[in-house]
Amino acid sequence: MIAIGRMLRNLPGAAIRYRGLVRAIVARELIGRYSGSLLGPLWLIIPPVFMIFIYTVIFSQVMHSRLPGNNDTFGYSIYLCAGLLVWTPFLDAMQRAKNVFIEHANLIKKSAFPRSILFVPVAVVAAINFILLAIAFLGFLLITRGLPAPALAWIPVCAALAACLGLAVGAILAVLNVFFRDVGQVADLAAQLLFWATPIVYPASILPPAVLDLMGFNPLFPLVRISQNVALDSGALDGHTLLLPLLGTVIAGVLAVLLFSRARADLMDQL
Repeated sequence: MIAIGRMLRNLPGAAIRYRGLVRAIVARELIGRYSGSLLGPLWLIIPPVFMIFIYTVIFSQVMHSRLPGNNDTFGYSIYLCAGLLVWTPFLDAMQRAKNVFIEHANLIKKSAFPRSILFVPVAVVAAINFILLAIAFLGFLLITRGLPAPALAWIPVCAALAACLGLAVGAILAVLNVFFRDVGQVADLAAQLLFWATPIVYPASILPPAVLDLMGFNPLFPLVRISQNVALDSGALDGHTLLLPLLGTVIAGVLAVLLFSRARADLMDQL
């Protein structure tokens, strides 16, 4: 536990000390992939705007989807997008984190720096992607419902917790992925299962009571539910529901640090 505390305390200072490395990795992730394209960095903005547009047109105008007890034309689109605002940071952080050691194998072998630094760009990229998606969602709310309610400030809180959970889980997978390369593929399949096990596309109210009780073990469920409730201005907001995802994040983070500390000496040999 002392080693865990020391690593967490040293991480902010190390991130500042190696900010050039962090900046270079973030730039490569966000801008490098679009180098040579006609629109360049504009491709960072286009996907979230296009996603909101597609969901709105398909579900509200074509399929005429409605939430139970909600006759708002755009209610289901808002519900879906609010859930994705929490799910996307989790998935983004988890998928990027699980590959950090493999993707940066050459850098790890040739340079001396704290390996935990590699998770900082993951968090930064996930945050930037969330901000772009949130801006698109706010624009959608302004057009369809007018000035958003102050309670929407809970959505970034839930998204940040989801991203931290994804980062912690991804850190565990990153270590395992070095030794067992199938872990990454299995994690992608598990993520698909978790997506459908979380009421994002469908309302939780349609679930049988027994299944709804099982949702109490899904740390993403309360985060998604809070986001959807504040976006639709429905349901009571209970901050205590954040305890489960917070506890899950802490446990996953501790396991990640313990696993990394134990396997650190063997990582170089396996990369």
